[in-house]
Amino acid sequence: MNKKLGRLIQPGMGLYFFCMGVFALGALLLDHPIIAAAEGSVTLLLFLFYQLDKVRRRRELAAYIQSATDTVDSATGKDMPLPMALVRIADGVLIMTNSRFAKVSGIKDTLFDQKLTAVIPGFSTDWLTSGKQECPHDVTMRGRRFRVYGSLIHADDPGRSLLGVLYFADLTELYQVRDEYIRSRPVVAIILIDNYEELTRNLPEGTISSMNAKINDILTNWCDCYHGMLRRLERKRFLFVFESRDLQDAIDSKFSLLDDIRQVVNPSGLSATISMG
Repeated sequence: MNKKLGRLIQPGMGLYFFCMGVFALGALLLDHPIIAAAEGSVTLLLFLFYQLDKVRRRRELAAYIQSATDTVDSATGKDMPLPMALVRIADGVLIMTNSRFAKVSGIKDTLFDQKLTAVIPGFSTDWLTSGKQECPHDVTMRGRRFRVYGSLIHADDPGRSLLGVLYFADLTELYQVRDEYIRSRPVVAIILIDNYEELTRNLPEGTISSMNAKINDILTNWCDCYHGMLRRLERKRFLFVFESRDLQDAIDSKFSLLDDIRQVVNPSGLSATISMG
């Protein structure tokens, strides 16, 4: 089996499940058992789905490879498990498609004089003529995401027209799992009150407690916007763990916490400042 096709069946998801497990363990260590249990449950369900989907895809693709040959007749087979299209390379006209391609693309006829770009806008077969067997980018049809593979053949007409046999591997669910993994990767931030000693120097314990409470409130309110976990490590140092999906929002807001914390002012008029990393 082609190695690239094999990677579609068995993508490298080990790192994903490892990171999810670490994130769940981190939540448990930070005294968040409910979040840890939820994270563990999601990891287990995703792992089971991944195993079942891997078995299904291996069976379907193995059946296709067994039945497919390098001739046009085999390309027109009715039992092919993947959406397939036969296109004339010179002008991009669709010569034939199977029923699965008609279903995923929404076209109503399988034999017609229609260009492939009318079905997949912007799609080019230049990668085929350059000797490649895999399209360098994914394509989307009716909300589904596909990897496209293909090969070149010569028709039996007098001009020996060059044809391209394209088949489409639907990886929508795997992409969704991959994208969710990327969005849910943990981001760890250390928040440091830069001038904590100056803020609290020579102040009575009650005033220090009041300032600490205000600092905690501002940090908690800001962190709640990003659905993360905040933990005080020591008097002036905090640990904040959140998901990668929320990092861009924090960047777009220019980390408003840097300004919000200045609301904490000691009796001598010194404002608190923080560093984040």
